[in-house]
Parts: sequence; C-alpha cells; structure tokens
Amino acid sequence: MRTSNASRDLRALLHVPQNDLQSQLSSRLERLGFPALRQAQIQILSAIGGVGADGVIDPNDTRGVRLSDLVSQLALPKQTVGDLLDELQGMRMVERFPDPDHGVIKRVRLGPKGKAWATEVKKVSAATEARWATRLGSKKMKSLRALLEELAATVESRGETRVNGHRVKTR
Repeated sequence: MRTSNASRDLRALLHVPQNDLQSQLSSRLERLGFPALRQAQIQILSAIGGVGADGVIDPNDTRGVRLSDLVSQLALPKQTVGDLLDELQGMRMVERFPDPDHGVIKRVRLGPKGKAWATEVKKVSAATEARWATRLGSKKMKSLRALLEELAATVESRGETRVNGHRVKTR
C-alpha cells in the first residue's frame, strides 16, 4: 500500500478505483456468460438503459431512447452509433422499436440480455461500493460519494462536450 500520493496525478488516482470496479464487473459478467463489450458499447447500453440523474441504470425502463438523442448524448457520429447498435442488437443486448409518438422514428431499448446485463452491473457496482465503504469506513465513503457527485455535476454543467474532436455547446 502506498503511503504517499504526491507522485500520482489525478488521472492515476481516479484510475485505481475505476479499474477495481471495472475488474469486478468484467469478472462477474464473464462468469455469467455475457459477451465482452467495448467501452463504446458499454456507453450506449448505459445511455439506453435509462440511467437516471443518480447515475443508476434502470433495467426496467421500456421507453428507450431515440437514435438522434443517443447521438447527441454520446457525442458520437450517427453512423458509429448505428453500427454499435447493430452489433448490440445482434447480441440481443438492445432492440429497436417504432416510436409511439412518431411512427417513422425508431427508438432503442435494452433487450433481454441487455436488461440482465444492466441488473448485474447495478449489483456489482453496489457490492463494490459496499466493499470500499468497509475499507474506508462509512463516513469517508459518504464523503467520497458526495465529492464525486459534486464533481460530476460541476463537470456536466459546463454545458459543452466534444463531437468529432471539436467542442460543442450542449446547453
């Protein structure tokens, strides 16, 4: 265990817990037979899966999301999002369906495997957070969570994102 963090930059410090969580997720999902997913596919599943303001994936959200909204949210080209959706649909992770408000537009929601995936992600995330709370103590974990929530809100409220490497105002 390191005693001095002076030599590690913020990127490295954030990477350690993220890597731990990602390792736990990968291990559990692999044991359950889920396909290995690329980061972009995971981003799409999270966006489609009804991730609320609290950052929690809701596997029971059946409303889905419009492709155009997904493209805006992820700041990826429409063709890339379409290609990723095709791959995920082939794995039964997502399904496309007609928009009930507009017959021509398609929406995308989690498919059967995608719902099971989202449920497992939620379970592993909660278990990992509980494990960290045991190690840090509940008071420190609550403080850490509050600071991360504040940081996330601050970064998100800047109102800009990158599309094809260029800054774009989103608000």
